[in-house]
Amino acid sequence: MPKNEPELTSRHVAVAVLAATVVLVSLAGFVSARVAILSLAAFALAGAAARAFAPLGRAFVVRSKLVDVVVLVVLGGVLLFLGLTTPLG
Repeated sequence: MPKNEPELTSRHVAVAVLAATVVLVSLAGFVSARVAILSLAAFALAGAAARAFAPLGRAFVVRSKLVDVVVLVVLGGVLLFLGLTTPLG
């Protein structure tokens, strides 16, 4: 690994996010859909906070930080709303 490469690379973060998403979606089948949706909402809001406060050198940059944060906050808010208002099993 080069000296200037951060220990936690974008690849590691992407694999961790994918694994966490699979775990959260599997909650819908084993626990309840409401728990899964609320967990995904929390996950999206945590991702927005991480993107908002992560230094630029530690982030996988494709879009602007503002676009990423706004999209994740809206996604988290919509999931939270649906998880709290939709009658799910």
